[in-house]
Amino acid sequence: MKPERKPGFFTMLWGLLYPFLLYQGITTVISVAVGSFLMARNAESLTAIPDPEQFFFALQDLILNHYGIIAGLGALCTLPILIYLYRYDTGKEIRASLHEEWERVPFFHYVSVLVMGAAVCLALNHLLIYSRLTELLQDGYADTAAILFQGKLILEIAVAGIVIPIVEELIFRGLAYRRMRWYIKPVPAMILSAMYFAAVHGNWLQGIYAFIMGMLLAFAYERFHSILAPMLIHIGANTVSVIVSETDLLEFVYEDHTAFLIATVIAAVLFVITFYLMVTYVWPRKKTDAGSAQGGI
Repeated sequence: MKPERKPGFFTMLWGLLYPFLLYQGITTVISVAVGSFLMARNAESLTAIPDPEQFFFALQDLILNHYGIIAGLGALCTLPILIYLYRYDTGKEIRASLHEEWERVPFFHYVSVLVMGAAVCLALNHLLIYSRLTELLQDGYADTAAILFQGKLILEIAVAGIVIPIVEELIFRGLAYRRMRWYIKPVPAMILSAMYFAAVHGNWLQGIYAFIMGMLLAFAYERFHSILAPMLIHIGANTVSVIVSETDLLEFVYEDHTAFLIATVIAAVLFVITFYLMVTYVWPRKKTDAGSAQGGI
């Protein structure tokens, strides 16, 4: 799908970047607000610290201890804006006679991709561990994981497992990938959007994981013609990651080499099965070339 007039390079680039920058900006403002509140609430203990550097680190630790709340509020405050932008893009496609309406995919296929997300998370992480890349590239990831996986499990699942995946899918597939598809073919758009998704994760280990996931998520979006599919894959992957990181549910797997290999094979086989089901049976038919229906998620 290509619009009649192609905008300039920097206009297109800005269209890809500003939703993520908006998300980061809102989260930063909330972080400052929460930090100010925490500083006022703990003024007595903080002012008792004589060294400015120690004061800064104490305040930083205080904020990081509430990162789950900050991240959740940032995502929730950004979500309505992203939904508006997603609907605006749909309206833009309709006005340009570029919008395509597709038949709905049966519900059980969405259950399948949720399972796929959990399976690919375990399989990829196990392969990264087995390849020893986690040992070579763990420094940046260790800092990120220490921030992400702290606090109560229910809060982590709600924020890192559900809310953040929904927001990220709207940014990187619903807006960025979709806008790339206005100008280039699916495969180059998948690669570029996956590179973008990997780059914002800030470290090599997460970047490798995010690139592979980004390709899968964009493919699922293209296959289902619905943002719900990549959202569910992302939710499945993140929720399993949180549960495994924060509980002893699979501790026995990581203590025994044979159990580790068996778990990896099971996760890989489960991913292959669910991916096969998606490729083979998810074939929604186009309802119309230029839709007039109202755009939604």
